[in-house]
Amino acid sequence: MPKRKILDAAMVLLLPLLMAYSLIGEAFHEVAGTLMLALFILHHWMNRAWWKSLLRGKYSPQRVFRTALNLLLLIFMIAQPLCGILISKHLYTFLPTDGVSSVARAIHLPLANWGFALMSLHAGTHLGAMLPKEKKAIILGFLAAISLYGIYAFFKRQIPAYMFLRLPFAFFDYSEVRFFFFTDYLSVMVLFATLGFVFVHGFQKKQGLTDLR
Repeated sequence: MPKRKILDAAMVLLLPLLMAYSLIGEAFHEVAGTLMLALFILHHWMNRAWWKSLLRGKYSPQRVFRTALNLLLLIFMIAQPLCGILISKHLYTFLPTDGVSSVARAIHLPLANWGFALMSLHAGTHLGAMLPKEKKAIILGFLAAISLYGIYAFFKRQIPAYMFLRLPFAFFDYSEVRFFFFTDYLSVMVLFATLGFVFVHGFQKKQGLTDLR
C-alpha cells in the first residue's frame, strides 16, 4: 500500500477516537491529538506540490471548492491542536498558559467538531478516485444508506450545538457501550465524506456539460 494511503488511513482511524476524548482518557487523547497533528503536517509535506501549484492554471468551480475547503481545514487543524496544547493536563504542562487557557478551552470543542466535519468532507472529495469502477455504484449506495443514519446521529450527538457554541461542554454517557458511540461518529464521517463526493461529482458533471457546449 502506498505511503500516502497508509497516512490517510491512520488519520481517518484517529478522527473518531479524538471525538471520544473522555471515553478514551485525557492522557491518551493528548497523545492521539499530537499524533494527528504530526500526521497532518506530514500529509501536507507529502502533498507540497499542491501548494506550489496554487497560483498556476485556471480555477474551475471544482478547484475553487477544493482549494477553499483545504485552506479552511488548514486553519482549523492548526487552531484546534494549538488550543489543545494550551489546555493540556499531561504532555504540555511545562508551557506558560496563564491568561490564554480559558479562551483556548472555550473554543477547543467547537473547533474539534468543525475540524471533524471538514476533514471528513475533505476525504470525500477524493472518494471517487479510490472506488473501484466495477463496484462504484454498489459502494455509493451503501454509503448513502449509512449517510441517512449519519444525519440522525449528527443531531443525536448534538454536533451542531457544539459547532455553534450552544453547548460549552461535551457530555458523555459513560454507561453507553462504546460500539454505539463510534458507530454514530463513523456514520457522521460517512455522511460528510459522501457530501464531499457529491459536491465534487456535481462540479465535474457541470464542467462536462459546459465543455460540450
